[in-house]
Amino acid sequence: MFSRRTLAASFALAVPLVAHGQLTYEPSKYFDDRWYVTPFGSYILSDSARRSSDDWGGGLAVGKAVHPNWNVELRGMYEELSSESGGPGKYKNWSGTLDAHYFFAGRQGLRYWQSETIQPYLIAGIGAINDKVSGSSSTPSGEKTSFMANAGVGVVWPFSSWGRLVGDVRYRWDDNRGNFGSGGSFGDWIASVGLQIPLGPPPRVAEAPRPAPPPPPPAPKPEAVKPAPPPPAPKKPVVQRIELSGEGTFVFAKATLTDEGRSRIEKVVQDLRAAGVTITSMAITGYTDPIGKAESNQRLSLERANAVRDHMVSQGVPAGVIRTEGRGEADLKVTEADCKAKGEAKNRTALIACLLPNRRVEIQATGEKQN
Repeated sequence: MFSRRTLAASFALAVPLVAHGQLTYEPSKYFDDRWYVTPFGSYILSDSARRSSDDWGGGLAVGKAVHPNWNVELRGMYEELSSESGGPGKYKNWSGTLDAHYFFAGRQGLRYWQSETIQPYLIAGIGAINDKVSGSSSTPSGEKTSFMANAGVGVVWPFSSWGRLVGDVRYRWDDNRGNFGSGGSFGDWIASVGLQIPLGPPPRVAEAPRPAPPPPPPAPKPEAVKPAPPPPAPKKPVVQRIELSGEGTFVFAKATLTDEGRSRIEKVVQDLRAAGVTITSMAITGYTDPIGKAESNQRLSLERANAVRDHMVSQGVPAGVIRTEGRGEADLKVTEADCKAKGEAKNRTALIACLLPNRRVEIQATGEKQN
């Protein structure tokens, strides 16, 4: 039989696993996979077939992100539903479900735990519910554990690295094996609000390892002595500086390259080759505007520089000659004060447009050109 003791034992087994969630991630694969607990309160719109009033409940959920788009969650809940006139009596219900949460719009990429952006998700789960009726003057007491399933929608607002406000609305189907109320299954609506508390420090973000340089070619077979070739003509040192605007190169507020961004990078590589330049070193530096938290901007600027580097490597530029750096909101070309002075900071949309020159990736390529 499903009871409070069963539910408490399930949570006791799940919570100690949080110690295993702290890992170091490559930026391209990063998401916050900490275990979390969520105390919540609920309001139940009970099925008319229960012959009971709408009322309050609450409980505790334990969950974990297992993929950038998926959570799994174990949820326990208690509720009391007062009997209507002629009803079977007061319900005192315990329920538990195993739910899956699908973040169909993503978690704002790498800034899931501090983005301050509302993130919607879909809910589906199965479990059990213990319907316990206290009885009334006309009906006896009863208790029965039944299969249940639920589905709905919810939102997460990660207002801090230590807390997220969550709310959801779900439809609960109870097959009512005790045949309480008017008989047949119950379909209740439940609205819940809770505080999701991640356990442990946020995961660290480490720069992805650079690809290993290709192995040297095999040594040539010894041949007959040939006259030494004439010395090569001296090569001229070449330094080229290129700036890629973040607008159109990346998805807004992310380090994901757009099709246009990949084309821009490929053109840089093609132009260097067409000019006969052999690259000996390259520095790629990412920058952001000052909007948002400095820590987030620093991380985003490094991830964008790494994204440009990785695509250049895919186009044949040796990985060993490239160095990346993220400078966040440093070296601003346009400040917020400049925008206000020009009357271009009347709202957030206008300010974002005015600060566009700051969102960029600068490339400095040093090489040699044959005379």
